[in-house]
Amino acid sequence: MPTRYRLPDLDDLTRLGKPHERALTIYAPTDPADRPASRLALKSAVDDALRQVRETGVRPAVEDALRAQWDAFAASDVWSELAGSIALFLAEDGYEAYVLPNILQPQVQVGTRYDIGQLVRAVTTPQEAYALTLSADGWNLWHATATTRAVELEIERTGIADVAEATNRATVRDRDHVRRLVGDEGLKVLLSTYIRRVSDAVTAELRGVDRDIPLFLFAAQPLLDLYRNAHASGHPLVTVQGSPDALAGHEIDEAIRVRLPGHNAAQVDALATRLMDGTSGGLVAHDLADIARATASGAVSTMVYDFTAEIRGSLDTASGAIAYDKDGYDLSSMIVVQVLAQGGDVFAVRPGEITAPGWNGTAMAGLRFPLA
Repeated sequence: MPTRYRLPDLDDLTRLGKPHERALTIYAPTDPADRPASRLALKSAVDDALRQVRETGVRPAVEDALRAQWDAFAASDVWSELAGSIALFLAEDGYEAYVLPNILQPQVQVGTRYDIGQLVRAVTTPQEAYALTLSADGWNLWHATATTRAVELEIERTGIADVAEATNRATVRDRDHVRRLVGDEGLKVLLSTYIRRVSDAVTAELRGVDRDIPLFLFAAQPLLDLYRNAHASGHPLVTVQGSPDALAGHEIDEAIRVRLPGHNAAQVDALATRLMDGTSGGLVAHDLADIARATASGAVSTMVYDFTAEIRGSLDTASGAIAYDKDGYDLSSMIVVQVLAQGGDVFAVRPGEITAPGWNGTAMAGLRFPLA
């Protein structure tokens, strides 16, 4: 009955896909700064789920067992280590919980299997980013991951700690220097020099880091535009306008988490557009039945799917045959676990995030080879 402070792996997702007499799925945002409110919100969600269980007419012993599992979780030390969200899975024989820094949508579901859609999105959607907080008074580089909040990196800033130091001026307002630069144009030159040196330092620090990981820039004008023009690290730049001087670490992290889904959606949308290039060669599947069949033969290299779509039934993992049944399991999640097990890439999206031509609103897959 563990609480984990990491993303689930493939074995975890496979285990969570197994049936129970009753399975309660709870996703809830949490606030480390307000533990009582977080606990109350989660308890309210569990009470709602138990009410739904009671209304299905299950044996009282099952409801009692579920309540006991919640009591065991509630008595754990999880409340002292909250992050952005909790994914809680309760069954009569145990519970599993994942404490994650990213923000999950509130959800309560009761069935015979857990709904792992949001967890799959957390696993398969990049949750790592760097952030640069930049002002004339100084700059800092931060790193946020899928399992940790944004933390400030220790970087050597000697000679470029702020605009005055980077330009060898006691102050950018000092007009008494020999060969002084005066007025707005002079200030712009000084700021540009500062920004170029900061950009060089950031580029050096991120050398060797995966270029797909975005860099969030927190800055006010004119520094924001100056840095955008000088940006040379190759990482996608996401701008957050406004002075960052008063921002605490948790506020920087929250700003990153709020904007990451939009950034990731744009990247996946572009990927979906590229996948469509394989249509004429039979290297794209759109129908879920075709995707399931392709998965069974190991043909799926990339899958994009709407994890909020309710498509339920059963899946024969050997043949890929599916049977639709409104009382069945989430078919997309079952297929996704198979794709991941075969080394494929999966991207879970929400409605409206994909606008690529040919997107049917449910799923698409790029294939390693055409289906027979």
